[in-house]
Amino acid sequence: MADDNPVLGGRPLTQIAAEVGTTPFYAYDRQAITDRVQALRDTLPESVHLHYAMKANPMPAVVCHLVGIIDGMDVASAGELRIALESGARPELVSFAGPGKTPAELDYAVSSGVVINMESEREMDRIARLATEQGLRPRVAIRINPDFELKTSGMKMAGGAKPFGVDAERVPAMLEKLAALDLEFVGFHIRRGSQHLRAEAICEPQTKTGGLAAMRGA
Repeated sequence: MADDNPVLGGRPLTQIAAEVGTTPFYAYDRQAITDRVQALRDTLPESVHLHYAMKANPMPAVVCHLVGIIDGMDVASAGELRIALESGARPELVSFAGPGKTPAELDYAVSSGVVINMESEREMDRIARLATEQGLRPRVAIRINPDFELKTSGMKMAGGAKPFGVDAERVPAMLEKLAALDLEFVGFHIRRGSQHLRAEAICEPQTKTGGLAAMRGA
């Protein structure tokens, strides 16, 4: 603040508004974004990789800046995937998730070489057919809908019938079928929900997810 005037990037917001010529508008401070990413890295173990979910803000300039300071991108549409790749994201560090991928989006994802988080056995079959047609071996992960529900999440993504992922009890059979396909399996994807406003809401999903992985691995 300077004289009760918010400051962004070292400049009064009123000055920026005058240059833009109209309100409302969006303004971003690259240094503020960098500082927030670094603060998160300083808090978490070095082994934790930070990926940016582009659904939060797919503005190309923001994505282009983030590509240089994080470890990967998570996209949920062909449009987001295109922006990520055009912004310089390495395909192997981009993951494509979402229960509504169209055939055209899957075709684009396979040809791009990104990791595809599979939401169903049917989607796995489609990817396998595209892989054969394109002569490629896509990298895939299975998105799991766990059999537990997290009460601390504002938006529920697990525990009962949900449109996200494969029910946990069906995963072993899906893995067995996947082994016979020309797909490169790289792991599991589990999203525990959003609007986590308390520390326990962040710790709980990690603990339960680890337990699920250990149980399925056994």
